[in-house]
Amino acid sequence: MKPGVPPAVARAIVGYSCGVSRPFADCTPSEARTAWALLQTGALPGEAADEGDVDYSEYAPASPKRERPQSSEKEEPGLALGLGFSASALLPLAMVGASMAAYRPVLDFNMETGGFFMDDVMIRRNSVVVDTTLDLRRLWTTDYWGLEMFDPNTWTHKSFRPLTVLTFRWNYWAHGFGNCGFHLTNALLHGLCSLQLAIFGRQACGLPWAWAALLAALFATHPVHTESICYVVGRADIVCAQVLFLATQLYAPLSSSDGSLSQSKAWLRLLFACLLVVTAGLCKETGFTFFGFLVIWEVLALLRGQLGCGLPRLLRVLALLVIGSAACVARVWYTSGTQIARMDPYSNPIAASEDSYVRLLSYALVHGMYLKLLAWPVFLCYDYSMDAVPLVQSLEDVRLLLPAAAYGLLLASATRALAGLRRARARQRESAEAPILGLAIFVLSFLPMTNILFPIGTLVAERLLYLPSIGFLIVAVCFARDHVEFGSGSRRIRSFVLWALALSLLGFWWRLCYNRVMDWQSVEQITLVDGLKQLRSSRTQFNLANLYLQSQRLDEALAAYRRSVAADPLERDSQPLYHAGQILMYRGQYEEAQVYLHKAVTGYFSPLTLHEEEVWHDYGLVLWHVGRHMEAAHNFQNAVITNPSFPKGYNNLACALVLLGLSNQPMNVQLVQQGLQAAEQAISLAPHTPLYWRNAAVLLSMTGDQQSAIAAWERFRQADPHTAAAEEALGGIPRDCTWEFYFR
Repeated sequence: MKPGVPPAVARAIVGYSCGVSRPFADCTPSEARTAWALLQTGALPGEAADEGDVDYSEYAPASPKRERPQSSEKEEPGLALGLGFSASALLPLAMVGASMAAYRPVLDFNMETGGFFMDDVMIRRNSVVVDTTLDLRRLWTTDYWGLEMFDPNTWTHKSFRPLTVLTFRWNYWAHGFGNCGFHLTNALLHGLCSLQLAIFGRQACGLPWAWAALLAALFATHPVHTESICYVVGRADIVCAQVLFLATQLYAPLSSSDGSLSQSKAWLRLLFACLLVVTAGLCKETGFTFFGFLVIWEVLALLRGQLGCGLPRLLRVLALLVIGSAACVARVWYTSGTQIARMDPYSNPIAASEDSYVRLLSYALVHGMYLKLLAWPVFLCYDYSMDAVPLVQSLEDVRLLLPAAAYGLLLASATRALAGLRRARARQRESAEAPILGLAIFVLSFLPMTNILFPIGTLVAERLLYLPSIGFLIVAVCFARDHVEFGSGSRRIRSFVLWALALSLLGFWWRLCYNRVMDWQSVEQITLVDGLKQLRSSRTQFNLANLYLQSQRLDEALAAYRRSVAADPLERDSQPLYHAGQILMYRGQYEEAQVYLHKAVTGYFSPLTLHEEEVWHDYGLVLWHVGRHMEAAHNFQNAVITNPSFPKGYNNLACALVLLGLSNQPMNVQLVQQGLQAAEQAISLAPHTPLYWRNAAVLLSMTGDQQSAIAAWERFRQADPHTAAAEEALGGIPRDCTWEFYFR
């Protein structure tokens, strides 16, 4: 301690260094200013510090002329699970509230009338969500989409998030699907998560309330988060982040503790924090990476060199490593790994590339695209599948400037953060650690989506940036705060300029966020908006074509299906091939339809969106129309073998076999009998379908069994009297078989 320091100043410095609440309570304003100058610069006011003359008024506690300097911003340390309260603590609440106004349109969303978009359909199909009784066994044995994980005959995504699925069930049983409940819940959870980030910024990063409020507001309005809120399945990332924030709040006293916290309480907090991290991992797999965050937090505290804290911290680091490793191994073991079986090449075309050099360069491009989405979220789209991101074939590709900038920015940020940590004085140490904590959050949460550890089931997904954006914004705000506090020139001017830029950015993001929320108001709206601006994505074009098909805009639908097919030079995506073939067959362009449907039966398809038997069936139908009758019958048989409960397949198989049998000279009795059995099977599966009775009557009449034909026709007349009367007026039971076909 410097000679001549007043006792009150000395007591305040010691109390502040030990984390005592309100250390300046016994100081006059001038003594508080002196104590603060010593803490920040090591020099008394009026002396020369190491860096040169310093204007100590810039480092004095806020409002030093007040009688209670201890209530100022810089004197109010955060508590473990409840922060010291002041009027400025309301600022995050006000700024987050204003920011969340961008999500006001979700109050008008309705899943019943607006539709279930893509993966949201699986919420409705998931029996764990909609069944009257909660099936706990199924909750723990199915993936995020409700598919069995341990049935070798069932495809599974292996996204095991039972706790998030449980929240969907609570939503459904509280209000059903016919309202804004699911979307409003996501928005409220996001707002709460933003407030938790403000507390984390204040508590763990040492930010004043104003900067913590800015951090929370930027997070709340970041446009990239609209997918996490408006795409209901994006809830997994939100809930995961909330639980992780609870874990950090619980663990914070261990990081800032100088050893005064009893070991029993410290270990109890550690165990409960680990339990929360595991809980977060059961909401979204990324949560498990935050064991690494707690380890880094402890290592940073260990490097402070506090006396008597070394061994307990080392033991806690060891415990975190053991518990975290065990949790990750258990998660991978439970789902039999993380590799997605039979992953199609469209969701992640880079993973499907056989050239490791191309994969390396292309994944680097994706990393740059993610950072661009964080820094400049102007172009947003729900899908970036093939061929939205063409593969990078060589280093000459100019797009590689994007990942080069991203990696350079990451390296520069890490270098600056470490340099700031080295220069920081003892009391500034925890504040200087904040950018490193932000970088740790970013890297740990971004690592699973880099495709470095394992290929993931999507190439670029904006909702995956929910957790990395927390680290990104922490680093940005902490660097901005440091520039205002310690930059050269006038502090007042620096503060004015930076806050003006920050608030302008906040307003710009708010507008982008609001506009993007409006894009998500219905399935039709988001499909149309993104389909028209992302013309290279196979999936956006496929969904756009489906939208046109539903409106009977066949020309536009066919053009969009062809764009979807063209996204893959090898033309392997069964879905657009299948639907384009359907349209061509409907128009009577059988030869061209046959080309498309032949490629469809040999291509890739998702069992969640396209049933294989439908493809076999329609391929068989077009083969019949081009005169390849025996091949047509074989494809109808493939359809009913694939799905023995497929009445449409049996109906058309019956027509094909009977007509083939009757066309032979002499008649092929075996084919005729098989055809009549197929007709009987179609009726048994769908006895209330008039067409099946009608075709049965026609086929029986053609084979000479008039009595059975009349009986079947009577059933047809009862089911559809108007059509039966119209056909009878033309001469009784007709002699043509009606093929069953409709768009899917």
